[in-house]
Amino acid sequence: MTRKYTGASWLLVPAIAALVLTGCSSTNGVPTAESTTRTEVATAPPTDAAVPIGAAQDVTDDDVTTRITVQTLTPAIGSEYGLPAAGELQQITVTLEGIRGTTNVNPLYFTARAADGTSYDAALGTVDGQLSTATVTSGDLLKGVVAFDVTGPPIASIRYNGALGDELAKWVGQSAASAPSAAPSSATAPTPSTGSARGDLGLASTMSVPSCDGTGIVVLYSATNPNSYAEEVAAQLLVNPGSQYLRTDNSCASLRQATTDGNPIYAVYRVAGTTEPEVCAAVKASSGDSYGKWLDSTTDPSYIIPC
Repeated sequence: MTRKYTGASWLLVPAIAALVLTGCSSTNGVPTAESTTRTEVATAPPTDAAVPIGAAQDVTDDDVTTRITVQTLTPAIGSEYGLPAAGELQQITVTLEGIRGTTNVNPLYFTARAADGTSYDAALGTVDGQLSTATVTSGDLLKGVVAFDVTGPPIASIRYNGALGDELAKWVGQSAASAPSAAPSSATAPTPSTGSARGDLGLASTMSVPSCDGTGIVVLYSATNPNSYAEEVAAQLLVNPGSQYLRTDNSCASLRQATTDGNPIYAVYRVAGTTEPEVCAAVKASSGDSYGKWLDSTTDPSYIIPC
């Protein structure tokens, strides 16, 4: 009797051990794997992709998607009753469109950064038209400006951050030339045989005279009919927010200086960056027959940046 009992007990030991091990595996193994998967998805880092200033990005934060466009980066004029700046005021014009859910908007969510890593926070209360602190829901559209007090190296990129400070989007590009300072040079330039058509068209936006420093631009439209320069350029500026216009023979040698008939060319454009990928990203973000060009004094006018 004793030997039979001992034998049965010996057979039960591995069975009990197997049940215990199986129970532990089903209790601890599977949930641990599921928990790891959920954590990885929730904490996945944001993309490092950047687009040029002038392009839109769909920014997703949790279950909320907002389409954000940094339209321009330009010198700013301080508000008459605004706070003083210690350096040079620069401003971006931004548009936020609700795609899904509701997001909080705050100008402090935008920061600027120089190429060496110097960071500039939003300079609140310095300019007119400052972006409101508000909410944007699906179908809403909010537009305003965010200023930066640039006391060091120039701005090279704009960042949009979440409420907890995590970076969600990035735009790259340089500040457009100050239009008011550019206008007098075109007005006082010698007038060629083409007559008064050479200068500013008298539109709400002053004609720009950009530096020929190798910056890339996206040409959005070219007006070549002397009888409708102003109408065509004004219409294109309206449908392309943040764009500027120039007259090619009053600008860089890398641009075609006139039509085959000898007519001046007015180009509506956006500053796109300093590298080919930046320019091509801006070209792809634009509509129509847009193309990229370098602003310099050496590139052949017939050359178009291949994108």
